[in-house]
Amino acid sequence: MTRGGIYMETAKISSAVLASNAYKQQVSSAPKAGRQASQTTQAPSEVRPVSDSVLVRSSPSLKNLDTVRAIETMHASLNQLAKGVRETNESVNSAVEKVDAMRNSIESVIKNYPPFPIDSKERNDRLMEYTSLRKELLSMMVPAPPPPPYEKVKSMWSSLFDVEGRIKDASIPSLEKTSSDAQLKEASQQLDTTTSQLSEFSNKVTQALVQP
Repeated sequence: MTRGGIYMETAKISSAVLASNAYKQQVSSAPKAGRQASQTTQAPSEVRPVSDSVLVRSSPSLKNLDTVRAIETMHASLNQLAKGVRETNESVNSAVEKVDAMRNSIESVIKNYPPFPIDSKERNDRLMEYTSLRKELLSMMVPAPPPPPYEKVKSMWSSLFDVEGRIKDASIPSLEKTSSDAQLKEASQQLDTTTSQLSEFSNKVTQALVQP
């Protein structure tokens, strides 16, 4: 073979090698492009979990807000209930104070020694004081406790007060200037009973509020 023939053969082999290498580069680069395209198409799906996680985190906060609102409503209702019970107890306490003052007027007559004459001025003054306090007491209006405490003391309420909230006459004995010492002692004992009943009523109303 001549030298020129050798050159031609060498050129053919080089061209074939170059073509083969070019083909390999194309084949090897194809998967990379595919992976990049795949990553590009999956990018939007990666955003969704982030959005979902935000919604999940906000759910407990909404529940907490509802809980706080419910507590506020409960406290407002409880405060209103406590206010009604307080007004009832304040009026009952005022009634007890007047009953005690009436009993003291009687006791000042009963325990005086020597006993007051039936027509003495001191005796009459104390009995007039008793009568005046009795009128004030019977004109007082005690507000009924609010429900549900009222339902627990309903029977006690009806035995002590009329429908308008006034203490019943039978609980507060009436006395005259001519009433005997025996009648005064009986009235004093009845007032003791009334004081105990009013105090017990007040206790029951408060317990109904604290222990519903």
